[in-house]
Amino acid sequence: MNPGTHPRDHQPSGGASRGDGGRRDERAGEAGADHTVDEDSPLAPQSPYARTKAVCEAMFADIAASRPIKILSLRYFNPIGADPRMRTGLQVRRPSHAPGKMIEAYEDGVPFQITGTAYPTRDGTGIRDYVHVWDLATAHVAALRRFDALDTDVVNLGTGAGTTVRELAEAFNRVVDRPIEVVEAPARPGDVPGAYTRSDRARRLLDWQTRYSLDEGVRHSLEWAALRESRLG
Repeated sequence: MNPGTHPRDHQPSGGASRGDGGRRDERAGEAGADHTVDEDSPLAPQSPYARTKAVCEAMFADIAASRPIKILSLRYFNPIGADPRMRTGLQVRRPSHAPGKMIEAYEDGVPFQITGTAYPTRDGTGIRDYVHVWDLATAHVAALRRFDALDTDVVNLGTGAGTTVRELAEAFNRVVDRPIEVVEAPARPGDVPGAYTRSDRARRLLDWQTRYSLDEGVRHSLEWAALRESRLG
């Protein structure tokens, strides 16, 4: 089984005031007009990171075609959160994705920058699919239990609902005791509007769907950030 993120390209995100942004590569097929993708969408990697995911999928397909081995690629979208019991979480202290940059802005008392506000989305900011990491863990268990009976080699794992960067910031501010200031900044070269997945195949084949909400993902990310040093040393 090949667990991993989804082959796509740069997505607009956000960053703290340092200016390095919070660029996150999302790997998915080429999105339709509604910004959704599924397992059959054409792959369109537009960054070195995205291309590595597409190359790995092609490599595994070649291996499976040449010998009696079965491959299943679980394509993630944007993981968020931590173990709800706080036993583990993100290892990097200050990740560069949008939720990490919001936490950084919160901790440092600086504004959070939304980079790009004129994309063809409902509020002009980039759109993604934030899926709780614990939901991803349960998807892996479901895939392992059903592996031998599956008749596909790719399953997308996401909420099936898009969240814009502005909506993520609003969710963040619903959770924290001290809201972060949100400011707008120009889009960065290479960014695209983004995408989110249609999750029909995961529901049908894995009997899986997400359990945790966006607010819970934000809350667990914040709780882990506060505990990370004591847990990891």
